[in-house]
Amino acid sequence: MRMKVLALMLPLFGFSSVLSAATVITEQNISRLEAVLPQLAKIEQDSPAELKRLRLQPHCNWPQHVSELQAKESGKEYVAQMQKILAAHQLTPAVFLELTAKGAWPVLQSMQPMLNLSQQSLPFLPQAQRDQVEKTLAQTSHMQKVIQPCLTSEDLAALQQHQQRFINLAVSMPGLAI
Repeated sequence: MRMKVLALMLPLFGFSSVLSAATVITEQNISRLEAVLPQLAKIEQDSPAELKRLRLQPHCNWPQHVSELQAKESGKEYVAQMQKILAAHQLTPAVFLELTAKGAWPVLQSMQPMLNLSQQSLPFLPQAQRDQVEKTLAQTSHMQKVIQPCLTSEDLAALQQHQQRFINLAVSMPGLAI
């Protein structure tokens, strides 16, 4: 079982302004996200495996997340390509990161029964497979611990309204295995 939900979401940096709104989960921003993700998926990254090691810190300051990620990925060519694509779609990296992280919440919630079953099956798995499942479970747990405290009541209402749209978007992305 592999999960790459945040692999496309994490390495976006460069801009620091954030739109002021009760939630970034708006019809306009979701439409922009739907347009930008397929373009971002086509960018060749220096080391896609390295992206799995990028982890958001447990805070809700999205411009700070961008700065932290920018420091880790500075000088990499694909970052400039991502910035251009985001700018063309009127998304800042901070808004994009917040939107994609929060948009991952319905996917994480829909996976919970499968994750619970995976947790229960750990003692019966061969060691190599157990190690991979434990890694995925830890990654998912970390994502939940980072995202959940950042969800406002406005975010939750918007996510409920657009839940299926986010799930459809996630499963349609190339390289995503849920």
